[in-house]
Amino acid sequence: MWNHVSAWMRHPFSALLARFYLGGIFIYASLNKINFPGEFSDNIAAYLLVPYFLVDPMAILLPWIELVSGVCLVAGIRVRASAAIICTLLGIFTLAVTVVLVKKTPIDCGCFQNVGDPVSLITVGRDLLWLAMGIYVFRYDRFIHLDRLFMIKPEDLNT
Repeated sequence: MWNHVSAWMRHPFSALLARFYLGGIFIYASLNKINFPGEFSDNIAAYLLVPYFLVDPMAILLPWIELVSGVCLVAGIRVRASAAIICTLLGIFTLAVTVVLVKKTPIDCGCFQNVGDPVSLITVGRDLLWLAMGIYVFRYDRFIHLDRLFMIKPEDLNT
């Protein structure tokens, strides 16, 4: 039984599905933040973890990083780099949510909508699951990478 599970987990198609899912999640999460940076800035400030002068630049830059990384994952462009960026973001998000939970600060997550989803242990669990998926994609994804199919390789230049 374990051999079947292990073989399925290492199969490139499973990693492709995880890559599409994780990329789609980050694309979806970025859209509302890009459209309403002021409200997202309020969410960042509510965490009380970022110096005040960095809140607005973060509210503008972070959603674009999420969007570009998500699009690159879905499109198969620089997948390992995109997965590493997403894993880093998820690690930071998980740490921030955990700190807020320990402090018992009653705030909204700000993950997908600017209002509504309160921070909870479910948020931490979800972020940890997505972090595991990101690590999985980083480790096992090797199927349909557009940059490998269409970009010039250094060895092609020597001919």
